[in-house]
Amino acid sequence: MNGTIKECMLIARSALLKQLIKRGTSKIAVQVEAEVLNKLENEELKPRKHPGVIKLNRIELPVNIANALQKVVGDYPVKALLEDGKKLNMLLRKRHPPPERNEINAKMSRILKEVNMIMPTVMLSELSDSEKRKWQQRRENLIRRRISERTYAWKPIVYGPYEALVYALGRGAKEYAALKRILQEIVIRDPTFKPSSYFDFGSGVGTGMWAVSTLWKDSIYEYYNVDSSRDMNDLSDLILRDGKENCEISLRNVFYRQFLPELQTKYDLVMCSYSMFELPSANDRRNVMLNLWAKCDGYLVIVEEGTRRGSQLVNAARDLILSLEDPNLVGHVFAPCPHDKVCPRFSDLNDRTPCNFETLYVQPLLHKSSQGYGAAYYSYVILRKGLKQDSNLSWPRIVRPTLIRSRHAICRMCTSEGKLQEVIFTKSKHGRFAYRCAKASSWGDRLPVAIGEPFPTKEESDDFIEN
Repeated sequence: MNGTIKECMLIARSALLKQLIKRGTSKIAVQVEAEVLNKLENEELKPRKHPGVIKLNRIELPVNIANALQKVVGDYPVKALLEDGKKLNMLLRKRHPPPERNEINAKMSRILKEVNMIMPTVMLSELSDSEKRKWQQRRENLIRRRISERTYAWKPIVYGPYEALVYALGRGAKEYAALKRILQEIVIRDPTFKPSSYFDFGSGVGTGMWAVSTLWKDSIYEYYNVDSSRDMNDLSDLILRDGKENCEISLRNVFYRQFLPELQTKYDLVMCSYSMFELPSANDRRNVMLNLWAKCDGYLVIVEEGTRRGSQLVNAARDLILSLEDPNLVGHVFAPCPHDKVCPRFSDLNDRTPCNFETLYVQPLLHKSSQGYGAAYYSYVILRKGLKQDSNLSWPRIVRPTLIRSRHAICRMCTSEGKLQEVIFTKSKHGRFAYRCAKASSWGDRLPVAIGEPFPTKEESDDFIEN
């Protein structure tokens, strides 16, 4: 008898649990963009090739650049260069921007309060003169130690001939891959854009030039590079000459400068990649961004390491440009954001993750142990001069790896409403085209859909009526 009662209770509890599960699920309304849907239905387009996808295999350096890198090594030990390249990458991943004076003052104030609790000055009255001096010295040492522990010790990285070579070998392939992936989106989405001029602030060894010339070599007539390191500029020039000083450069009109020019010459494509951490203050970063935006007559591309700090610097530059009210300086976000609103990663104080993306690359064979594969993580924004006109700019962007499961795909996206939205795509709930497009999309791709608000599924409604 007791066994029968227990079985009945288990059955009832199971039924209740099923009802709760039904009530706890909801459907996110998703509508495939009309033009794309029409092509999918008429079999003019396959879901895996929908217009939001950017398919790139592991990105390799151009053959001429890879060969030039082998030549510029000269008598330097390649193994040591590659090891130092790994150390440089680690340093740059951990890099912070220089602390501002108000941040240092705030930390100093907190530390003084802590030290006063540990070593109150009222104790001085009970000490002799020699004891007072020792006590004061211990107190000052404690303050200095805590300031040192809690304040990032920023200093500029100085690139001499050896350091420039370490940078080229350790980061050349990685940066080239990230920049090519970013610029490829402009090529695909704006095929009429044929830049005739290119400006690169913080050009380094020329990774931006390598990527830009791969995509628009026929149209670009001028490459203007600015880097504070003369040795970086010299190495960049030597690489373009295939590692031989007397060899001609295949690109047209390549210029190098060590300082940002004041002349307001306009450039179709302006780049600032992996450079903002080297500027000594927020005010310097602001002035540089305003200068670059004034020079821009098309696209401004800003790229940093895909860390939390790198993402913050990119976002600050984005917000600065979008806040400008001068009609001649109006612009909008082309990528990655499908909106010009506040970044949801930074509006949510509980979200400490960066807005970053990934691309895969091939490390060139410079040593028997050097060839391999890597993943470049980067944060970026592409800003375009003028008002937003393309409605496709509002397609949601996949901001984390797509999770493919049995009969469903999970996409975490940034939407045109400036929100982070997770959608579990299934064929039954969203239709086969939306599901197959989601399944074929990767981190960094856009989905050609409009996302609505969650609403109860039919199962939920029926369940509610029955009860």
